[in-house]
Amino acid sequence: MGEMDELRRRLEALEAQVHEVMEQQATTRHLAVSSDRDVAALQEQRRADIQLIRALRETQLGQGKTLEAHTRTLEAHTKTLTEHSKLLGALVTGQVAMMEQLQTITDHLGITPPERPQEG
Repeated sequence: MGEMDELRRRLEALEAQVHEVMEQQATTRHLAVSSDRDVAALQEQRRADIQLIRALRETQLGQGKTLEAHTRTLEAHTKTLTEHSKLLGALVTGQVAMMEQLQTITDHLGITPPERPQEG
């Protein structure tokens, strides 16, 4: 019976190895399925991130156009304001010159000039 005992021992060892290999295979399969799910989740997140980046790009392009339009408008308003400031300066200079001439005339004629209008 020595040979039978040897065969029985080898069979039990082989069965134990098969059992261990099956457990390893189950663990490997579980890891593969889990990895597949993780990759799918990452791909889904990547697609969402790309969609968000594209939406942000569109928003920024729109904001850039708006900013450009506002800049052009501001430049036009600044130019108009500068022109109006020059005109106002010329008007003030003209009024001062007229007041000086009026003073000269009234002094020459010896009359009292009219009162200046009150600011307010």
